[in-house]
Amino acid sequence: MFAAVAVVIILYIAMKAFKPPTLFFATEESVNELATKLSCPKCRSRRLRPTGRYTIGCDNCGFTFSVGVVTKKQ
Repeated sequence: MFAAVAVVIILYIAMKAFKPPTLFFATEESVNELATKLSCPKCRSRRLRPTGRYTIGCDNCGFTFSVGVVTKKQ
């Protein structure tokens, strides 16, 4: 019984190890430009401010979101 559990754990770890990594691709536009064009996904307010290199925060509700795409490596 314990050997079967150990084999399942090893197979799970091996499957995770051979999966392609997840990468973040930033947009070509700067965060400052996007903050003027986008609206908050939560409250639809246009009062946005850049909070980081790839993140934008809403002044109205405080929601923070990132701009870019997360994909698996091909």
